[in-house]
Amino acid sequence: MSFPRYPSYKDSGVEWLGEVPGHWETCAVKRIVRMQSGASITAESIEETGDFPVFGGNSLRGYTSAFTHDGEFVLVGRQGALCGNINYATGRFWASEHAVVASPVAPVATRWLGEMLRAMNLNQYSVSAAQPGLSVDLVANLRTVWPPLSEQTAIAAFLDRETGKIDELVAEQRRLMELLKEKRQAVISHAVTRGLNPAAPLKPSGIEWLGEVPEHWEVTRVANVFREVAEAGTDDLPILSVSIHHGVSDQEIDEEDMERKVTRSDDRTKYKQVAPGDLVYNMMRAWQGGFGTVTVAGMVSPAYVVARPKRSLETAYVEHLLRTPQAIEQMRRHSRGVTDFRLRLYWDEFKNLAVLVPPQDEAKAICAHIAEMHDLFQNMTTVSEQAIDLLQERRTALISAAVTGQIDVRTKVASVLESE
Repeated sequence: MSFPRYPSYKDSGVEWLGEVPGHWETCAVKRIVRMQSGASITAESIEETGDFPVFGGNSLRGYTSAFTHDGEFVLVGRQGALCGNINYATGRFWASEHAVVASPVAPVATRWLGEMLRAMNLNQYSVSAAQPGLSVDLVANLRTVWPPLSEQTAIAAFLDRETGKIDELVAEQRRLMELLKEKRQAVISHAVTRGLNPAAPLKPSGIEWLGEVPEHWEVTRVANVFREVAEAGTDDLPILSVSIHHGVSDQEIDEEDMERKVTRSDDRTKYKQVAPGDLVYNMMRAWQGGFGTVTVAGMVSPAYVVARPKRSLETAYVEHLLRTPQAIEQMRRHSRGVTDFRLRLYWDEFKNLAVLVPPQDEAKAICAHIAEMHDLFQNMTTVSEQAIDLLQERRTALISAAVTGQIDVRTKVASVLESE
């Protein structure tokens, strides 16, 4: 979509602005608004529910019984890696010391003001390396553009409409990604409990969460197909990691590249050896998906349980079965601990969980089918992610062009008002 430009432009004298419409002013931010940090509030004073919302540097923090502001304001994040981000607050609310409140001192449309500040990319003016933060005085003295109030209002109306359209398209893509995720899980759950042959006769498994299963499949306990092993590690083996999302790594990962920061022991005999085909799990995170199939010889943390097949078995199939929501719930129920963060799934509990054992050729076919479906759904998800990135880039560019006068939205707004 193309938009007209203003009849004439002039050099703003401000590097980030470049040329602006000839009749627009440029001035310091402090000529338009007063930038002032919010009031200090303790964590104990913030509740999950309450009379008035509490806004910090990254939007809503909770609720409290008092308020510091009443009206419609732009809030700027003051501290942290996201300092300079822009939010809006309306009505009565408490602005914490981590938020900067922009209070107009001249005629200004709130939405235009917020998007203008967003276009200024205030994060680049962070003044502290250890704890990033904005200097209120520095921001107040930055120069920006100041169009007439009528045009601010037109820009705000334009952005409300156009960004709303983009936001809805982004929401549609996010809904699609959620549907793809649900569909992928449904495909996996069906494959590991019913197989790939829809005509296969079924039998009651006798296990509530499994339901009916192919009648030629074995229904058994983990203990009948796996045994726990605990062989000491050696210096020549890599230390493998286990991820909730990706299972067991196939090589040693540098500590700084790991998902969770851990401290490794120099004494490798403290680790447990693993072999291809083993199933390993983190006792504290099994119910969250912290387990996987070993594909290379290596070692894992002594906090992990290593389960080795007693017979020829497709361990990857068992992993897929255990990753179904129903199996995850069984592992959570059999874990011990007073809170979720302290739950542990010990071998004595894990070994009694029910599992299915299809013929090995079927198990391999199921794993191949799941891998194929994973690639298909991942490709579709990637397309949605790329679409979201493009839409968000479009949104950012549109906001910047509108608030800096690179496009003239007055006729667009007027035509919409006439049509209404």
